[in-house]
Amino acid sequence: MTVPWYGAAPPPLDMRRTLPAVQEELARVHDGEYARVVPTTLSLRPVMLPRSSYDELVAAAGALLRLLRRTLLERAPSAAGRIAALGADEGAYPLVMPGRVEEDYATCIARPDVMVDATGPKFVEFNIGSGIGGVVDTALHTAAWAAAFGGTGRMPFHAVDPLAVRDDLFVRAVRDLGTTPGVAVVGTLRDFGGSPSRYLELQAESLRRRGLAAEVFEPEELLDGLGLPGRPRYQLGLRHFTVQEWRGHGIDLSPVRAALDAGVRLIATQTAYMIANKKVLGWLSEGRPWMTERDRATVRRYLPWTRVVADRPVVRHGRTVPLPELLRERQEDFVLKPAVGMSGQQVLVGRSCPPDTWRAAVASAVAGEDHIAQERVDPVPYRMEFARPDGRGSYEAEVTPVFSPFLFDQRDAGCMVRYLPPGRNGVVSIHGHGALPNVAFALR
Repeated sequence: MTVPWYGAAPPPLDMRRTLPAVQEELARVHDGEYARVVPTTLSLRPVMLPRSSYDELVAAAGALLRLLRRTLLERAPSAAGRIAALGADEGAYPLVMPGRVEEDYATCIARPDVMVDATGPKFVEFNIGSGIGGVVDTALHTAAWAAAFGGTGRMPFHAVDPLAVRDDLFVRAVRDLGTTPGVAVVGTLRDFGGSPSRYLELQAESLRRRGLAAEVFEPEELLDGLGLPGRPRYQLGLRHFTVQEWRGHGIDLSPVRAALDAGVRLIATQTAYMIANKKVLGWLSEGRPWMTERDRATVRRYLPWTRVVADRPVVRHGRTVPLPELLRERQEDFVLKPAVGMSGQQVLVGRSCPPDTWRAAVASAVAGEDHIAQERVDPVPYRMEFARPDGRGSYEAEVTPVFSPFLFDQRDAGCMVRYLPPGRNGVVSIHGHGALPNVAFALR
């Protein structure tokens, strides 16, 4: 089964180089440093969407991002009030910055996750903040596919380099914030298991090509690298981490806090991760008093029915019912997700979950009020071409992709795609679940 959103015409492959040449280009991404994230199964073409479908994906992402931002910011006038509204621990958000920069750069970097059902795209999650994954991998795959189709002048699709678009964001930030033209890339290779060793440096190199000084700093190097105490060598930084992951590594966040207190501005800001809290998605799905009819139509069209789990009544399909009862009665219709999480961790799909496990998880979520329930999306497959294991030619198989368009400063910054290898089912995530990375392009 396919849907018109994917397009009915066969992919234009006549400009593609020979399969061995394609595999050679992709090997530059998949081998060595990046081998850990790419299994041996190899996709032999990108996902190619009609221009109208690609544009719809980007436009809907931008519209929903603006609505999510307003949904959180209108809950309270301060970061402390918003944390309280989320029912979160204030200690989970220790890096709030003073002044307008905290809000102004809250949604400058985003990557929603989208599944396509018989009616079109459905946004199941929004990853917001510069700790999101896939930017470097998508940039490298984009360059590889361009080469595999004979160069940017010959390829039949429109390709965007996410690193280049994000670099433009930092050029704008330097100008608007009045900082020296440089960016400290703050991250750790511990987020990548110690490798690839150049993952962070590739991002600094891209910034330098854009005319900005750039260096990579591990957390333990940050204060000395910035020349603190004193005037910091960099007043602007790329925050390539999440508090949750760094605490999992046992990393001390006090050097980062000291850098912020010395005037360094790290973007995206701490508020990004508040907006990314899935409770905000639930609030938006349920509707806010300020929403226009156009807002409500956008939400109905692109968001699956989503609610914050609690012991309360909800309305679904015109019927008012206690939410715990609905989740127990209609287990197969829902997915249970923690409000804060990543890489599909602790996500339960009702259809494939043992009833006892599901009921226990619902009871725990009701008690903690720290989960959302989301109506399950039934994705339609996309036909992909793969290299044969023996290296002799290729074959086609259906996959169920998750699309992840990047938005930097509300601009299209390319689109990552992930899907499980043919014949596999489960959570579609690269880390821990073995999903294959690819890229989606708009056909010219």
